[in-house]
Amino acid sequence: MKTKLIMLVFAFLGMQFGFAQETKPVVKDSLAVVPVQAPLSQETMNKEAFEEQAKAEKALKQAEKDRKSAQREQDRAEKSLKRAEKAKQKEQKAREKAIKAREKAIKQAEKEAKRIDKADQSVAKINDKIDKAEKQLDKMKTKLDKSISRGKLSDVEVQKENLKISKQELKVSKLEEDLRSAQQKLEKLKL
Repeated sequence: MKTKLIMLVFAFLGMQFGFAQETKPVVKDSLAVVPVQAPLSQETMNKEAFEEQAKAEKALKQAEKDRKSAQREQDRAEKSLKRAEKAKQKEQKAREKAIKAREKAIKQAEKEAKRIDKADQSVAKINDKIDKAEKQLDKMKTKLDKSISRGKLSDVEVQKENLKISKQELKVSKLEEDLRSAQQKLEKLKL
């Protein structure tokens, strides 16, 4: 902008200098007034003014080109800065996404470990119940056998005891079935 202004000032001064009116000194003679010619002619002054004006215009054009190229460079720098900022944001998002995925996987692994632990405990509880039920069944059978061998029980009481033993056997078979399903569930979780 300053360069443009300076060039305009030079152009204006050149035009003023080129088109200025000359003052011609007049020598007064007692008889007649004779004008004296200036050493520079009007043509050379016009020529110099046009040359100065052409130089000024050329300098203005060069200054405009320089300004445009500087503007282009500034635009390129701004674009590259924006691209770098976008890349940085994208990288940050990817990093955050990876952290979230890792945390989610850790939570999922913890849940699976808890499920497996619960299934193990369930299998252990069912095994304990089966053991107790089988012990009770054995006691019931031995008690019935002793009572039958002594001849203390009637047929109705024997049938009642057989019914209790059958119920206990059903309970044991149901617990064994529950144990199989719990073990299958545990195997699925371990895979």
